[in-house]
Amino acid sequence: MVTQRQPWHVVKPSKLHGNGVFALRDIPAGTRILQYAGKRLTPEQADALFPVNPDEPFHTFFFALSNGKIVDGGQGGNDSRWINHSCAPNCEGHENADGSRVFIVAMRDIPAGEELLYDYSLVIDDEITEELKQNYRCLCGAPQCRGTMIALQSDRSQAVADELREVAAELDAEMEQARKTPVSSKQKAADLKATAIKQAEKGESDQDKDEDADSDKESSSEKGKKDKKSKKKKKEKAKNKDKNKDKKPSKKDKEGKKGKKDRKKE
Repeated sequence: MVTQRQPWHVVKPSKLHGNGVFALRDIPAGTRILQYAGKRLTPEQADALFPVNPDEPFHTFFFALSNGKIVDGGQGGNDSRWINHSCAPNCEGHENADGSRVFIVAMRDIPAGEELLYDYSLVIDDEITEELKQNYRCLCGAPQCRGTMIALQSDRSQAVADELREVAAELDAEMEQARKTPVSSKQKAADLKATAIKQAEKGESDQDKDEDADSDKESSSEKGKKDKKSKKKKKEKAKNKDKNKDKKPSKKDKEGKKGKKDRKKE
């Protein structure tokens, strides 16, 4: 049997404006309460729909995403569209990795019964005039209330500065950790292995050179031996030739030759 998880919120009338969303039970900080659902629009499509309600021309259920799309909670939306604005919010919007969806997340622990609020921080491209501020008037009543739901230039600059400070702090922490962290044993082993391989390759190369040198020595030695033998043979041959040249014919040889001549005459 599958049990359905009890929701974190309930919709009921709000003292701030119309309907509101309230914590049905204690909500821990960091809890993903619900997704801001609705039809995806391009900026051009959203402009074509404005104003959605002629009676409240400056009220919409639009939620702009970082990928350029706009979620229209008024079309196919859910309870998230009833969450009211506050300059001192207890919730904020978190997009997923590709910026295609946004979720309402608790910024702090929220006790049961407290209204869920987030800062709309509406971005207006036109010049921010007093009339425009009144058109998007804020009624949150927080001590730090800026009087409008529009994100003022000072607020944007402060948000950017805060983000830059957070990034700088993260980088400093990572650099400090990198300085403190010694080279891992795994890296050391890899370095030793690489050194051993280089030494082994060098040893094989030196051995090959030695073997080539020994081979050259052997070839030279054998060649020398052959040359010596050849010279010795030539010497002996020349010696024997000289001996035969100097040798005089014996009396017996002369008589043999004379007999041969006489027989020819006969």
